[in-house]
Amino acid sequence: MPVIKNIELYVPNREWNWAFVRQTRCMAFLYSRLLPKLKTEDYKGIQIFCLKNMEEKQELNVNNHLMFDFFPVYIVTDVRRFFELSEEDKKREAAAIVHEGMKIAAEELDWDTAVFDGIFQQIKDLGYKNIYPLMKKSSPNRKYVCRIMCHHEVSVIDVYIELAKRNGKVIKREKLFCTEYTDDQYLLQAEWTLLWRLNHKVEFANNTYNKIWRLTFLEKEKPEDLVWRMQREGESEQ
Repeated sequence: MPVIKNIELYVPNREWNWAFVRQTRCMAFLYSRLLPKLKTEDYKGIQIFCLKNMEEKQELNVNNHLMFDFFPVYIVTDVRRFFELSEEDKKREAAAIVHEGMKIAAEELDWDTAVFDGIFQQIKDLGYKNIYPLMKKSSPNRKYVCRIMCHHEVSVIDVYIELAKRNGKVIKREKLFCTEYTDDQYLLQAEWTLLWRLNHKVEFANNTYNKIWRLTFLEKEKPEDLVWRMQREGESEQ
């Protein structure tokens, strides 16, 4: 049976849809990441139509807008007002929009709505921060873990390299690049390489190796004396 893995927002107004989807994606993806395994007979995702009023639903030819294998739900949203909000308020509003749509989906697909209230509370507890790993790998001596982390914001995704000890304590992190393309799949489905060259040297690169980041580090007795050198080859922005 298919499992619901994705939530997509959609505005029938073509002039607004791209910007709205781009600016709400951070919260739509965070909500998607927190979903339990929701099995259905036919669907792999939920598409939330954000309408100016319910009369618009009657005028809408759903077949021209509905994503394949997605279950549609409809809510009324003031998209124009959304664009006027601050970045932080956009996160809160986007999360509320997704939650409203998912509660409707839960009722129509006979899911326990309390599950979604719990997800919404988790998002609030996280401070509306969507941070997730792109990839990670342990050093040859198993003493360190290097993680490439995505900090998904309203308008950008910032990508960091993060070095931690095996006990989870982060030694240091550094921003590698920023992309304004906020579709998470752009990064998650791309081919990246993360290689430890030595116990204290790690390399991160894109699939064509025309962009490479090389980190060399060395711990000292005092944390503030950490040796940390980042070398970049090629363009450092996506």
